Formats: sequence, structure tokens, C-alpha cells
Amino acid sequence: MTEVARQLRLVRDRAGLTYAQLSCETGLNQTSLYRAANGWRTAWPVVEAFVRGCGADPALVREHWQAATAPGGSFGVSQISDLATFPQILEAMNTLRRTRSLSLRGLSAAAEAWPLPKSTLSAVLRGRMPLRKDFLRAFVQAAGVGPEQEAAWIAAWERASRASTSHPQPIYIVTPSHALLSTLSDLPLADWSCLAEFVDDALGRQAHTSDLGAGPVPPVELSMSLNVDAEGGIESIVVRDEGPGMNDTELIGAVRAGGVRRGSARHSNIGLGLAGLRLGSVVTVRTARREAAAWSVVVLDLRVLAGDSSWSVSVVHEPKQRQDEHGTEIIIRELRDVGRRLRPQRLRQKLGDVYDHLIREDSLRMIVDGRLVAARMPCAWGSGRTVQVREGTIAARQNIDVTLSTALQCRDCSYYGSWDADACSECGSRHLVPVPERVWGWLGVQRYLHSTDYGIDFYRFGRKISARDKSMFSWSDDDSDEALLEYPVDGPGHQGRIIGEIHCDHVPVTWSKDAFATDTAQWRAVRRVLRGSGPLGTQRSRSLGYPVNDSPLAALFRGFRRCDPGLRFLVPGNGRQAIHEEARCWGRAFRQGDPGFQSDERWYEAASQHDMMRQSRPVVAKSFGDLLGQSDTSADQRTGDAAGKHASVRTPQAEVQCVYVSERKVQVTKKGTLRYGAADHRLRVRNTGTAPAERLRITVQQVGEGGPPRFPGAAGQPHEETVERLLDRTHLDLPLALPPDTPPKALITLRWEENGEAFKTVGFINWEEDPSE
Repeated sequence: MTEVARQLRLVRDRAGLTYAQLSCETGLNQTSLYRAANGWRTAWPVVEAFVRGCGADPALVREHWQAATAPGGSFGVSQISDLATFPQILEAMNTLRRTRSLSLRGLSAAAEAWPLPKSTLSAVLRGRMPLRKDFLRAFVQAAGVGPEQEAAWIAAWERASRASTSHPQPIYIVTPSHALLSTLSDLPLADWSCLAEFVDDALGRQAHTSDLGAGPVPPVELSMSLNVDAEGGIESIVVRDEGPGMNDTELIGAVRAGGVRRGSARHSNIGLGLAGLRLGSVVTVRTARREAAAWSVVVLDLRVLAGDSSWSVSVVHEPKQRQDEHGTEIIIRELRDVGRRLRPQRLRQKLGDVYDHLIREDSLRMIVDGRLVAARMPCAWGSGRTVQVREGTIAARQNIDVTLSTALQCRDCSYYGSWDADACSECGSRHLVPVPERVWGWLGVQRYLHSTDYGIDFYRFGRKISARDKSMFSWSDDDSDEALLEYPVDGPGHQGRIIGEIHCDHVPVTWSKDAFATDTAQWRAVRRVLRGSGPLGTQRSRSLGYPVNDSPLAALFRGFRRCDPGLRFLVPGNGRQAIHEEARCWGRAFRQGDPGFQSDERWYEAASQHDMMRQSRPVVAKSFGDLLGQSDTSADQRTGDAAGKHASVRTPQAEVQCVYVSERKVQVTKKGTLRYGAADHRLRVRNTGTAPAERLRITVQQVGEGGPPRFPGAAGQPHEETVERLLDRTHLDLPLALPPDTPPKALITLRWEENGEAFKTVGFINWEEDPSE
């Protein structure tokens, strides 16, 4: 029935129907349809209804069904001659029993030459008891095969006996938890994530070898092959590595669903067996150490295990062709829909992204369908690139290496525990060693803006758990459940460019390893290292009573939050505007390996050329009074104090402007109502010119009777604020306090210097006008 099942799966895939939809079309229950598509002996009316329900011609499978249901048709002599190991014979015996609909009671009653008790039959077919030759002879006779096939079965047993070694075949139990077993077919694991479990297992075993001090450890070399059938569909998946391999105990620990095994728990949680069965119904794991005399083999058949509440399997041994053979091989057959959807190119891209750090460090080498997996490289500005802000020089790359504390790590399962623990809370081992809880890596700036391709990558033991995470860009205080997005808010279309790679091996992850446990103290400590405890912006921190944020992310926020073209913010331009789309095209060339785009010179040259073209254009000065909408300035206001010192008056290159900004914070409560906060008054001072304004002094005076407006953070006179330097094309927000009796109008005086010359401008601001208009 194997070929019949393959044809049924093929027509269902072409029709695009689920088993529930097909059940509605045919009137048959889903169990019957599922069994028919997975090799169970099925009556012709069910097969015919299955095919017609998929809109296909039943004649396509009629011949295969007749050949499978004919006496002796399921197993010919040529098929039995291919059996060479006891696991293969046991699998064939179970298939023969299913295809002929033979019950244990019926086999026991039909046995004549040798007694076949039902309990013994069940134990042998499940691998709990060794298969003896007389038992096999009685089984095939009770099954009604002819003398020629009986001789072929006995010859297969003799081949398997010669191939086996003198080692015993121990029986192991690999029972999964009830929750995992009940949801096995619906595990929310992507196809690539299942294969990543095999990579993690190989990495864990190699890391354990390194921990034992067995000399230099070579990189893990792993290959994946997606074998296709005659129709172009994926028929089987083979994963091989030439690592240290496993013994029998380690093999069962690796296969067991949710089991913990030595050296690999740092990478794998659900087990190789469960990951493989997510992709296909039959998983074979074959492994050996260099010093072992034989290969250890485990076969997991989901159809067999589903009928056995204990999920018991046996480990059998196959002789090596060479004594120095070692490594692990995993073969997945009878693929499910998840496994058949795999595509080599997409798989290479995903694995190259998840394991980019290990590939770049030459710790891992992967080949998928004969092609090497390349690491995804960060397209970031070099560490030597800097920008100048009010607080000083900020580098485009912020290196991070912080040790938070020291914890105890289990040598057997790599689980982190508290310092006063006597034994590992995960596996019970007492092999605990002190290790630092370290956060290390870097934060930087990408050379182009993007709506999604930015954010911080977080790693655990070299595997990328969270890719391009943006949670660090939001902030919320202890009194509010709402998160305030702080970045990006200034770029076009809310596009961002802050990126990074952060390693935090001590932080727990979810069982599917696609996210960190963000509700733990370890993750909160990582968050404090990267972005501090308060807002990223200096003015917001002061207004809320937080100290100035000096975290690495806050530094990048101050230097690169804006995206104006030029070297001021390291943004490529063409003299008129930023060239974001062209910069993204250069980024794609970088990803494709174009040697002309690997360094940041192309981006830097475009930003520099933009500034040069801007400086060659004439600057038209604007009056401060025009900006405010009303003015009483005199003719010498633009010349300022310099008029009395120089015979010729020079037009200032700095264009200093001032506007009033008022914002009221609005929050949505859990009940859906709006909560209004106090108004936030600010005086926004902008320099739209082409030169910095040195020693800028802003003075505000009320016009009329009443409480004067003042700067809360100003030292000395509260109505005056001083800025040492306001760079060109930048702005600065100064918090402002307005008493209730403040007059509606105020006089603003701005004084600054350029190359030793002093300039001044004055104007009026009306506090009662809506600043948003």
C-alpha cells in the first residue's frame, strides 16, 4: 500500500485540501482518510472516494491498489531480499501485518509450528524482545505467505544476524510528555526550525567535547540533502555530521522528547525524535563514536509509536566498515506537509541568518543540497565613523562587554542556576561550575534605512534567537502599561537603521527557541545594560526626573536618530535630498558579495559629496520676525553687536530660529478611556543655516504684568539658557515653565557668535496661539 498512499498524498496536495475539507467532500471520517494516505490497508471504496474527492481519476491508483491487495502482493521476494538489519525486518513485519489486516489474535490462532502468544507477538513487533528465527518462520507462515517468500524472510534474518555484533540490544523507553504527544502533529515549528534542532545537537556535542579538554576542537561540518522523487517532490531528508557521535545512552537522551542529554541541552529542548517526526513519519538516527565497535541505530515510526502508550524503541547495532568511522546520520522518510514544503535556497538563507555568527567565526560549516551556506553579514558603518553632537563625539559602533554576576552552570545540561544551588534544577546533576553572566557584542548603525530590516539580533550560544528585535526601542515607566515608541520617529516613514549583535547565553529561551523569556530577571538586566532604565532622549529624561541616559543605545539615539543627508548624521545625499532608495540598492549589492560595496566608502563618499554641494549653493537668510509671524525688529537686528565693531557687515551663516512647542501626553487605560497628562511646554531652537552657532544665549522676557516664563534647568538666571554650540541643521528643545499668570506675549532674544563675530535677533512669541497650527 506504500505506492497507493503516495498517490493519495499527491492528489490531495494538488487539490490543496485539508483532511477536514476532504472529509466533507467524501462523507468519510478523517481517520479513515489519514490512514489511507499513510499506508494502511484500505478498501477500494475508500480509496476511490478519496481520489474523486480530490477531483482526480480513480484509475490512476486502481492498478496500484490491486497489486498491493493481491495475495503476496505487498512483499515480493525482491523486496524481502533488500532487508539486511533487524530494524528493517521488524518494520517489514509490521507493514505486512497492516497490509493484510492481521490482528494479534488472528496470528496467534493461525500459528502451528511455533506458538505465538499475543503478548510475545506485541513485544517482538515493538522491538522489546529479540527476533528469533523460529519466531519469524511461524509469523510468516501464520501470515499466509508462500514457500518462496518464507525462504526469503529466513534468508533476510540470517543476513541480519551475520551483520549484528555480539553486543546486546537494550530496550529503552522514550516516552514524551502528555502535552507534547497530544499536540505532536500541530507543533508550531517551522520546517527550518526542525532542521535547526539537528544543527544544535551537533553543536552541543562538539561543545561538550571542548569542555572535556580533548584538544583543539574542529568546526562542526554538517550536510543536508533533500532527496526528490521522480515527480520532483521531496521524498526524504538526510542530515549528516562527522562530529564525535553518541553512545547508546546519549542517543536515547537525544531522541527522547523533551529529554536532557549531556552537552546538548544548551541548544536543544524538544529532542531529535520529535523534531524529525514533525517533518516525516519515519525517522532513523544512526550514530557512533570513533572508539565504538558498531553503529547504534534507532528507528522511530510514528504509526507504530502511536499505538504504543509507552513509546518504546530498541537500539540495535550495525558493524562499521572502518573502525575510525564516527558521526551522526538522521534520515527522515514519509514526509509530512511541513517536510515537503522545504526549498533548498530558502533553507540556506534562513540557516545562514540564524547561525551567521558561528559561520563567520569558522565554528560551523553547513552544506545544503551541495551548496555552502553563507552567513548573513551586517551592513554597518565602520567603528571609525563618528558624528559630533552637543554632548561630544559619538562613534557609529558601540562595543559592549558587561559581566552582570556569577552563576552556577551545570556541566551536564548547561542550565544556569542560582549561586547557592546544590544541584541542577533541570537534570539533578551536581556537576556545577561557576560561570559569569555576561552580556557582550555591539550596537551600531546600518548604512541604509529600512522599514523592517533593522533592529538588534540576540544570540544564545551562537544561535540567533531573536532576529532584528525592536523591543529595545520602546520605553514604559513603572506606573504605566503602555509602551512609548522612541525610535524611529524622525525618519521618513518610520524607517530605522540602528542594529546590533548581542550575546546573552544565560537568559532562558522559549521551547521553540524563537524568543527569549522576557519576563525573567535575566532579560531585564540585559535591557538595562543596552538602554538604561529611563527614556533615551535627554530632555524627556530630565522632565520625568530620570538622570541623563548614558547607555550605548541612548548614545546612538542622540547621534543617529535623525536622517538628514550629509556627514552630520552619516546619511548619503545628492546635494538636494537624501538618497535612501539608492543606499538600499547598495545594501543589496553588499549582501550579494559585490566587492565594491563591502566597505562603507561608497556611503561615506555620497554623504560627503552632499555636504560639498550644499556649501557651494548660496544661502538666503530669513528674518526671525517672519518665522514668528509678527516682529518689531529694527534695521540693525541682523547685524547685532558686530555693527559697531566692523566697518563692513557680514551676513551670518547660522540661521537661528525659535518656535513654541506644547504637547499633552495622552494614554489609553486598560478600560479604554483616555488619560491626559500635564502639558509639556518647550522652546525649540533651530539652526537651519550652514554654520554652527557658538555660545548661543536664549533670553525670554514677559511683556506685561504677571509671572515670568523660566527655564527649569537653567543655572543662574531662570529666564536665560545658554548652549555652547548649536550645529547647523540641528535643533534643540528647552523645557519651559509657564506660570498660570504668565502674560500671553513674550520677547525672545537670541545671541550667538560665528568666527569671533557676534550676532543677535529678537522677536515675539504668543503663548496663547496653538503651536500645532
